[in-house]
Amino acid sequence: MKPFNFTTNIEKRVSTTGEVVCIDRMTSDYAERHPLDVDGFIESVYQEFAGTEFEESRETLHKVWTATMSMTEHGDKTVYPNNNGARRAAAMKVWHKAGDYWRMGLRLDDTLPDLAPMCKITRLDDGAWIALFPKDAHLIENGATEETNTDYTDDTDNIEPARNQSEPKQLDLFAFERQQRRPIPRRCQQPQAVAAAVEPENDHAWLKMAGYVAAASIALVVVWQTGLIIPLGLIGLATSGFLK
Repeated sequence: MKPFNFTTNIEKRVSTTGEVVCIDRMTSDYAERHPLDVDGFIESVYQEFAGTEFEESRETLHKVWTATMSMTEHGDKTVYPNNNGARRAAAMKVWHKAGDYWRMGLRLDDTLPDLAPMCKITRLDDGAWIALFPKDAHLIENGATEETNTDYTDDTDNIEPARNQSEPKQLDLFAFERQQRRPIPRRCQQPQAVAAAVEPENDHAWLKMAGYVAAASIALVVVWQTGLIIPLGLIGLATSGFLK
């Protein structure tokens, strides 16, 4: 690959342990030097779930990996292991891992790094690739002809710069998986339920009050017209009959 005139493959470490958690400005050259052992990962998943209700064969787990990494740009919901209410924990672990690379633009034929890039890769004219956050995209706009510093930065103990960058947009496949697991908040349901319960009661109370007023008005008219004193019990019966 062509050399860059800016620093690449910057290691971000946890200050307390020194563990490398991510690589800023990752390149395909880093992937070549630190490739992911896909077979080893799938074997570890197989061993983790062997003998449990979620056990799946190595061959099946490899198929999940291959299908996920082979998806088109828009994804394929049929690859999702938990379709139709299935509970496939082992397959889901493989699907998530493969998805981490697929969302960043890597595909089945690429050499995958042992750590997934933090942002989507940009493929270069010579077949190589580099993963740059939007703030660094300008670094490759005019091309890079001279490499001034490609050494790893081992003393970088602040991983916040990587965390503070805007996240790449998730493609539909993995947004669908999150929607399947996300419950509808009760507070979103409650107002409609309350409205449905309260409105009929309010309408009934209003009609009942109108009925009482109408019945009382009728009784008073009768008294005024006839000069008769109607017992209160009869007024009550008239009121009841009106409401029915």
